[in-house]
Amino acid sequence: MSEMLGNVIKRLPGRYENILKILVDEHIKTARPVGSRTISRRMGGAISPATVRNIMQDLEEMGFVMQPHTSAGRVPTASAFKYYVTHIMKPKRLSPTEKQKIEEIFLADFSDILELLENLGTILAKLSKELGFIVAPAGEELILHRIELIPIAENKVVMVLVTRSGLTRSIMMDVKDRNIKNFELLGQLLNERLSGLTFTEIKKTIAKRLSDLERLYGSFMTRLIKSAKEIFRISEEYAELFGRENIIEKPEFSDAKTLRRIIELSEQNKELIKCIDPDSMADNVEIVFNPPPLRNISLIVAKYPFGSTTGMIGLIGPMRMNYPKLVKLVSFAAKRLTSVWQS
Repeated sequence: MSEMLGNVIKRLPGRYENILKILVDEHIKTARPVGSRTISRRMGGAISPATVRNIMQDLEEMGFVMQPHTSAGRVPTASAFKYYVTHIMKPKRLSPTEKQKIEEIFLADFSDILELLENLGTILAKLSKELGFIVAPAGEELILHRIELIPIAENKVVMVLVTRSGLTRSIMMDVKDRNIKNFELLGQLLNERLSGLTFTEIKKTIAKRLSDLERLYGSFMTRLIKSAKEIFRISEEYAELFGRENIIEKPEFSDAKTLRRIIELSEQNKELIKCIDPDSMADNVEIVFNPPPLRNISLIVAKYPFGSTTGMIGLIGPMRMNYPKLVKLVSFAAKRLTSVWQS
């Protein structure tokens, strides 16, 4: 069962919390078990290694740490990370360079929404050194704002669909009818009949709304009517992973079984959608531990508006992700994405 933040976790005594914080911070940096001497040194010798060992034994009994080998130090459990992000973690500010890298995605020209999302997923993976992901629901309830017809050659025109939420889609169409001279007028006719309708409504009623124009605009109009199901959509339900090369470098994924499961997830992207339902998220950014069918993995997830529905962006990585930095990274990207739709 996946573990999602939201349940109240009782606070630990101050000493216990300080030791747990150091243990988690060290494990995030090194991916190795953390010993009592290391923790004692990080505390400036204020607590002896023997006292640290006793407290870590208590934390182990409470389910916050485990000892992978008899002679090794301890590693934090999912409960420890959950406690850490709930009570201890303070999100770090993004550097100006990191902010600029994300801003550049939104300032660049892009042909449609999926190109923007793919660029954003790629930069999230690059900045985090984890797996970036994007989930976009099918855009059936998007409302058409206008259609633009842009001639680019004697027999070709680009049809741009612009929705009220700002999403766009561009389709290249052949024009075999030499009698089509005024594409501006044709665009006006299409907008008069289709603007303000959802994509679903257009697909259901387009034949009735445009059939009388077939005589004037021939095969162009016939194709528009017959191909409406393919044309009037932003995307099918879409999920994609970015930065697959990052997982190979993680010690946690040296286990062949875990690595194979991650690769399978990246190849069967729609399984990603099953890991979390954006409608169940209490906050705009959530951390999910152990999402089925994966173990010892966590997701940092943010939701964003996608027309009348909700999409998700985020990161997938080992349990020891750098949450203070990466929560801020995902949150900033999601807020920036949201502002695009709301502007």
